[in-house]
Amino acid sequence: MTEYFRIIEIRIKDCKDGGIDTRIHGIKIKSSTEQDMGLSQDLFCNKNLKRYPKLENWDKELLYRRAIALQRFVTLLDSVLPYIVPQWQHSVGTFKCLEVVRQFFPLSKKRLYLIETFLHESESSVPNIIPKVFVNRCTAAEHRAEPAVDPECKQAIFTQIFEGLKPRDRFEKSLNYRWPLRHDQWWECKFALECIIDQGGGFRDSLADMADELCPTDENAAMPLPFFIRAPNQFNVDLNVNRDVYVSNACCKEFSKYEWIGKLMGACLRSKESLVLAFPSFVWKKLVGEPVSWLRDYVTVDSAEVKLMENIEAMDEEAFSSYFGEEKTFMCTLCDGSDVPVKPCGADLPLTYKNRPEYVELVKETKMHEFDKQLDAIRLGLLKVIPQAVLDLLTWQELEKKVCGDPNITVEALRKQTIYEDVDSNDVRVSQLWAALTNFTSEDRSRFLRFVTGRRRLPAPIYICPDKGDEIVDSLPESSTCSSTLYLPKYSSAKVAEEKLRYAAYNCIAIDTDTSPWDD
Repeated sequence: MTEYFRIIEIRIKDCKDGGIDTRIHGIKIKSSTEQDMGLSQDLFCNKNLKRYPKLENWDKELLYRRAIALQRFVTLLDSVLPYIVPQWQHSVGTFKCLEVVRQFFPLSKKRLYLIETFLHESESSVPNIIPKVFVNRCTAAEHRAEPAVDPECKQAIFTQIFEGLKPRDRFEKSLNYRWPLRHDQWWECKFALECIIDQGGGFRDSLADMADELCPTDENAAMPLPFFIRAPNQFNVDLNVNRDVYVSNACCKEFSKYEWIGKLMGACLRSKESLVLAFPSFVWKKLVGEPVSWLRDYVTVDSAEVKLMENIEAMDEEAFSSYFGEEKTFMCTLCDGSDVPVKPCGADLPLTYKNRPEYVELVKETKMHEFDKQLDAIRLGLLKVIPQAVLDLLTWQELEKKVCGDPNITVEALRKQTIYEDVDSNDVRVSQLWAALTNFTSEDRSRFLRFVTGRRRLPAPIYICPDKGDEIVDSLPESSTCSSTLYLPKYSSAKVAEEKLRYAAYNCIAIDTDTSPWDD
């Protein structure tokens, strides 16, 4: 429909060259409602919807009107949000009543301010003295190779740091992890047989090492710690998602250490550090307090079990008899591979076609709450560092990203984090670096990021400097994780640069250039 306006007021906000020879190339009329909301129907064209395939076949006018309605709803939500839980109640307040609209929170303009306020008002002062912990990564590597030799995991880096941070006497207080954002080093590491003056790089290395012990990135590596186990989806060859996730070990009863993991997660949320824990959405939702369902969420843990229960419910009696016979009882297999009854005396109760609905519901109930005690301990530690209201205002996706960092390490994202010092961005060495990183996989880039910064996830600043020995060609790159600096040598070709950078990312972990190994 065409509308005609008798008078149009045009306000020129900015003119180039002082307005000389200025021409108006076109005028687009927007309603005041559109202008306030920051939306126009053009946003919903096919070109912009390519990233959202589920919306491509929807009527564009309908999408636009729904967006306007959502924006208006969020505006109303923002107008009442501060009054639902007053800011001064950050330690005891809860936004639980807004559970049904939690997924709209990222659209809120006032929510981030509230979160920052709650975090600021609940933070503690920076400690006067940074605690020192002594870590032996050589014995930790031996433990990772053969965990059975050290069943109590005393040599694991996680255990060494956990024990090293315990108060030495009754007058020393435990760390509370509620520090302000500027406190970027929680402890100082002294690595045995490695010469390091830890100004942050060693600390970040220790966080990355602990994360790799808790949730190993190598799918064939033995589990060096008992707190988490590989989810059944890791063994499902038919899956192409959720193949790297871990869940809490229901058999592990070391709840004080689960609580410490929760505290570390809370400290990461308050800071720019990251602890990369490969949990499925089912776990993150439980930690943040979102409701979970069998079909939508538990499938991220064990899709084969979800499919099996669907088949049992849908089977006719003939198919049921031929598939199960009289062998199956009221037992189910947990994530750790152990078999447990889903009701008292379930091992002696045969599964029949008539009682199968009861069996399916009992299996769902058992599996959905299999490791609740362990998650409750993690959540307890998390809430000792983060106010309840902050968790209530976060979605599970945001909690994961704030704790673990951004999992998608693209070349563009790395470029945005990069700062050049004493080298031009157009230098051949820099061009070879970006060519190599473009050929890297996401895992390669994560390894590279850790080699330079000590972190496995973004955000992390990267400083690029020329190599200290400028005349040497085709040498391995050096890095300083304390300053997040990469010293880039000259290479004879882009292929050699890629090979050297990849080798360094995977093999050059130890820090051994700060001091002499013979110094005290």
